[in-house]
Amino acid sequence: MLTPILHDTPGEIAQALDVKDWKRGEIDPIPGKTMPQVTVVERDYPNLYKRFTALGPLMAKLGNGGKGINWKTEDEVEFLKRLNGEVEEEGATKGLARIDSDIDAAEVILTLAPETNGEVAVKAWTALSKTTGRGLAHLALHKEDEKIRFRDVVAQPRKIISSPIWSGLESEKVCYNAGYTNVHELIPWRTLTGRQQLYQDHLWMRAFGEGLCVYRPPIDTKSVKPVIDRKPNGNAAIVLNFITPHQKWGIHSTYTDNLLMLTLSRGGPIVWMSEVDAEKAGIVDNDWIEAFNTNGALVARAVVSQRVKEGMCMMYHAQEKIVNVPGSEQTGQRGGIHNSVTRTVLKPTHMIGGYAQQSYGFNYYGTVGSNRDEFVVVRKMAEVDWLEKPAADALPDTSRLEAAE
Repeated sequence: MLTPILHDTPGEIAQALDVKDWKRGEIDPIPGKTMPQVTVVERDYPNLYKRFTALGPLMAKLGNGGKGINWKTEDEVEFLKRLNGEVEEEGATKGLARIDSDIDAAEVILTLAPETNGEVAVKAWTALSKTTGRGLAHLALHKEDEKIRFRDVVAQPRKIISSPIWSGLESEKVCYNAGYTNVHELIPWRTLTGRQQLYQDHLWMRAFGEGLCVYRPPIDTKSVKPVIDRKPNGNAAIVLNFITPHQKWGIHSTYTDNLLMLTLSRGGPIVWMSEVDAEKAGIVDNDWIEAFNTNGALVARAVVSQRVKEGMCMMYHAQEKIVNVPGSEQTGQRGGIHNSVTRTVLKPTHMIGGYAQQSYGFNYYGTVGSNRDEFVVVRKMAEVDWLEKPAADALPDTSRLEAAE
């Protein structure tokens, strides 16, 4: 298995500024230095389900960690064995903690995470203390006895515990803000210099003119012009920049099709647009609109607001299409979601690896898609079809019944 040269590992400073390509013979292929790490992984497919439903043995042997720090978890593993029970069946997972149910899985996460287990938080801060040479355990010592369990979060939302995985504090005295511990606890930033770093002195960054933060206008993804006049419905159409912010009525990646989230929003998909653009397209607040391009189409209600900048529209992500979504005039199928009109366009400067903070990190840095480069055609729907009428050939034959009557 190939693994990228990861951030927060010794390999993140493996490559020089002048990156040479081993595939072209410019340099020898050295795993973890001039190419990805190569690891031999054992696959036990007949026992895949067993392994998936038990806590792996390495958690007791190697422990847990993140952001370049590690800590032991033998105590937490033993606790989970008592809480979830041990696997009794013969095989590779015998004696390991069970993960049979979704609640078991939640308990595993809550028990092993420093954000929800005070003892683990102290271990994590102590591990970071060894790396930085600064005592940091005091940031969690007052919460060492706190354990947040599944039943706790079911009963009510719970404030999590400060963790070195994040750069802010979950404190009663200060609101969470990024970089707080770097400033007040003198923890180095996770950059090449250990400081806040704006200039990127890398050959590729300089080649693209991005050694410093610069504005780049959206690229033309050729996704609007081919469809702007496709299937006209008599209403005016406008082209807007389409962005997908984090949920305003959701919980990160949790879909809004649960009762709690539905009661906080309009109960269905919505697209925000400016008053100026809405007037151009003859759209008023709460109208059914369609946004489409060559990638796909979505149907939603319009939220017309003076808070939205002219020339753009936005759809908060994770609005599932199983609640209050009619059919699309473009596709004839149920309207889509925010991802229906976007596509991943790789940015070359995000392929830099082995160079400090620009090394790959899942969910943080990598070949991300430039989603804000996307545009959509927006127009008011002429007919709202909920696609609930049964097909003609699916209707029962009532002719003989009517003749008898």
